[in-house]
Amino acid sequence: MEQGCKYHPLEVATYHCTSCDISCCDQCVDDSRYNPVVRCFQCNRELESLGPGKIEPFWRRLQESFKYPLATQSLVFIFGLSILCSIALYLPFALFIYLALFGSGFKYCLSCLSHTADGYMKPPDITEAYAGGFRKMLVLILMVFVTSSVTYAADKYLGAAIGGVVALLVTISFPAIIINYAISDGVFESLSPSNILNLMNSIGLPYGLILAFILIMSGSIVVVYQLVAWVPSSLDSIFLYAVTFYYLIVLHHLMGYMVFQYQNALGFSARLQDGSNKRRGSHQIAMAKISALVKEAEFTDATELFEEQVNMNFDNLQLNMQYFDFLLATRNESALARFVPKYMVTLEKQSRQDVISRSYKRLLHKLPDSELEDPKLKLLVSQACYDQNDPKVAIKLLHGIHKKHPNFKELTPALSLLADALDEFPKYASHADACRKMIIRMNKIQNN
Repeated sequence: MEQGCKYHPLEVATYHCTSCDISCCDQCVDDSRYNPVVRCFQCNRELESLGPGKIEPFWRRLQESFKYPLATQSLVFIFGLSILCSIALYLPFALFIYLALFGSGFKYCLSCLSHTADGYMKPPDITEAYAGGFRKMLVLILMVFVTSSVTYAADKYLGAAIGGVVALLVTISFPAIIINYAISDGVFESLSPSNILNLMNSIGLPYGLILAFILIMSGSIVVVYQLVAWVPSSLDSIFLYAVTFYYLIVLHHLMGYMVFQYQNALGFSARLQDGSNKRRGSHQIAMAKISALVKEAEFTDATELFEEQVNMNFDNLQLNMQYFDFLLATRNESALARFVPKYMVTLEKQSRQDVISRSYKRLLHKLPDSELEDPKLKLLVSQACYDQNDPKVAIKLLHGIHKKHPNFKELTPALSLLADALDEFPKYASHADACRKMIIRMNKIQNN
C-alpha cells in the first residue's frame, strides 16, 4: 500500500527520511537546484526515493501512447527507415542491409522502452538508433533462436502436448524477455527464467493486458496489409514498413510505461521527466519548509523564515498577505509591530486600499489593544478606511492627532480627512467645524 505524505496525507509519499522516519511528497522536501541530492527539511540528510508517486495506469493513456511516435524526430525516423528498407530490396547483399536497418529499428524501439521506463514521455533522439543496431538485431535473432530451440526440443522429446505448453509459455514470456533486455542489455539476464517470472509476478494481471495489446496490434497490422492493395504499388512497401515501425514503437513505449508504473515492485526508482519535476528555486523551497514547520507547530522557526522571505521579496503582495495571516493566526504581537507598517505601505503602493481597510479591521478584531504609533501610517490607514466607507475607523485613528503628533508634517491633510469623516455623522458637526477652524489657524501661523 502506498504511503501518504506526513504533511499532505492525501498525497502519495515520494521520499522517505530514515533518520526522522517520515515520508514526504515532492513539495515537502529540500530539492534545491544547488543540492546534489534531495534532503529532509528536518535533519537535512539525504532522502530515499520512493518513486514518482501517483502514476496513471498505462491502459488509461492509450491515446497518448498512440501519439507517442508522432513527434517530428520519430516520424522522420519511421519514414526514413521505411524508404531505406524499400530501396534495400534492389541492392546487393540485401540480407545484410536488412539486418542493419531492422537492427536500427529494433535498437530505437529498445531506446523508446528504456527512456519511457526512466520517466521520459517523449521519444529519444533518432541518433539512439545509429550505433550498435546490427549487434542488437543479432541478439534478437539469437533470443528467437534460443526460444524456438527450447520449444522445438520440448515438442520433439517431451511430446506435442508439452511442446504446446512450452510454446505458449515462450509466447507469453517474450514481452518480459524484451523488457529485461532493454533494461539490462544482457542476453542471459533477459532469458533467465527467474528474471522473467519475477517481472511477470511483479506486474501481475496488467502484464496480460500487454499481451492482449500485442495481439490486437498484430491483428491491426494484418488488416492493414490486406488493405494495402488500395495503395499504389510504388508506395505499398514504404507504407507497410511505416505502419510496422509505428506499431513497434507504440508497443515498446507501452512496455516501457508498464515498467515505469510498476517500478517499485521491480526494484528501481525513476521520476516523471515531463518538466513538472524541475528543481525548485529557494523561495519555493522556503515556502514549503514554512508549511512543514507550521504543521510541526514550530512557529518561531516558521516566523523567522517567513520574515526572511518577505524581506527578500518585499513587493510580492501574495507573500505579504500570507505572512500577515500567519502572524494574526499565531498572535505574534512583536512581529506584527515590525511588519504591519511595511505591509500597509506595500498595499498602498499597489493601490489595495480595500486590503488595507480589511487588514486593519482584522488586526483590531484579533488584537483589540493594537495601536498604530506612526502618524503617517495612521493617515494612510484612515484614508483607506474612509475610501472604503468606514469613517468610524478614520475618526478613531485621527482623533487627537494634533495633540499626539504636533510636529507631524501632514497634520493639515489628516485634520481635513478627520473633518470629512466627522461630516458623515450629524451629531459630530461641531467637531468637524472645530477641525476646519484649527486648519485655518494653523495655515495662518505657517503664513506668518
